[in-house]
Amino acid sequence: MPTTTRPDSSDPELSVVDTTPAGADPDVPVSFDTPEADDSLDPDAYADEPWSDVDPEGREDGQVSFDTSTPLADVSTYERWLQSALKALVAPDLGVDGKPGARTKAAVERFQKLSPRLGGPRLRVDGDAGPKTIAALEQLTDTTAPTRKEGDPAPAAQAAPQPTTTTTTTTPPSQTTSHGVTVREATTDDGVTEYVIRGGDQEVRFSYWTPNFRNYKPYNVSRYKGARKGLLKDQDFYGIGYSTSELKILKANALKESGGAFGAINTWDDQLVSWGMAQFAGQAGTLAALLSDLKDDPRTRPAFYQWFVANGIDVATGKYPWKKGEIKKGWHVVVTQADSEPLRGNPGWQHIRTQPAMIGAFLLAGNDPALQLGQCAFWRDGFLRRAINKRVGVRADGSPGDPVRKYITSERGLAVLVRLHNWMPGYVVTWSNRFIKELQAEHPGLDLSDPDQWNQALEDAFVKKVCDERKRVKTGSYDDYALDLSRVRGSFTGPDAS
Repeated sequence: MPTTTRPDSSDPELSVVDTTPAGADPDVPVSFDTPEADDSLDPDAYADEPWSDVDPEGREDGQVSFDTSTPLADVSTYERWLQSALKALVAPDLGVDGKPGARTKAAVERFQKLSPRLGGPRLRVDGDAGPKTIAALEQLTDTTAPTRKEGDPAPAAQAAPQPTTTTTTTTPPSQTTSHGVTVREATTDDGVTEYVIRGGDQEVRFSYWTPNFRNYKPYNVSRYKGARKGLLKDQDFYGIGYSTSELKILKANALKESGGAFGAINTWDDQLVSWGMAQFAGQAGTLAALLSDLKDDPRTRPAFYQWFVANGIDVATGKYPWKKGEIKKGWHVVVTQADSEPLRGNPGWQHIRTQPAMIGAFLLAGNDPALQLGQCAFWRDGFLRRAINKRVGVRADGSPGDPVRKYITSERGLAVLVRLHNWMPGYVVTWSNRFIKELQAEHPGLDLSDPDQWNQALEDAFVKKVCDERKRVKTGSYDDYALDLSRVRGSFTGPDAS
């Protein structure tokens, strides 16, 4: 979503962020939208939207090994045993805190996928720790899942089992220790109502579209004041595993989407609510998946409770209302209301649009350095690395080709594909396959399913095809995107570059 920013004269660290480009039509879908009918496009190209909560392919990070005498970090409760077993087998970085969330679900899905390679049974890959999955974990760790659940009293005869290794547990702050936001109304010089939102020692302001704005609809956020930028330094990104090339692509994408404002919120397109430096989308499911990650990660959990839970915004997984009366299953927003049932999924996003306090909570949350870095960690794993690890091309024997990063190896080339994935994830594969096929016809003497036969000229031609196709199917282009990144083959460096 394009934005414009201008410095605020009273504070060089603050910006006014306009989230509605001049002449924007709210009836035209612009985020994760279905393209115009076009027989040349694959109708299944966007079939994976809303995204599934976990992308196993994107989480593959090498072989795992195990020993039948696997020591587990904490077996005091069923939840801690589950996390400990997953940590020992497939997810060494998984926290053990007794509060399964998005990361635990991802680890369950990865275990289900890798179970046969570990010597276990073939399992349904759905991320749910059902009886067969639990039985496989018990078999492969040579342990038994405890019956005691998190929060149950310890057995009277003996104290709860002690962890075999030291673990760190982060307890979410209670709602009484977290603060809600306050809202007051002010009138600007041109007569527009401006909502002034305060939380702690911070303040942001925003206004909705006004009746004299073109194609006016209610509850469309126009702009806000108070975005804090420059809080994160390059070293912060390197500290969570970013490579230099990945950081360059992040900066290019974030500046394109939100002007670098982590709290930028959009309520005027088909996604109902989009938020953050990459405009994570409400209706498509990516915003709920992000929030679940922020809630689950010990580094961001306190801030999540402070800005979201304390203001009536939470997430859950399961069935929820989607668009046109459909029911979806997965991560979704849950909005608490006084004296009524919580609103889930799309009704929840619709309600948030009408509540200045909740809009303000998102704006203030975007100024929290922990949540800013959490957005970037989620984007790297769910957008950048997912995009460059998509398998493209087809070999002569009909087997799938290699990850796209094997064919396109420059910073700018991969940045273009990441940008494409940010708009329409399925197109990374369908467009890449189409363009590889076209290039193969132009170079019959080469086998372009083999990455080793690619050269600079082929990469340049491929990237140009992606940029040209973007111009053809959607307003706007990539001509001014990531121009400072290297176009030289092999210039992309990072964990996925080898």
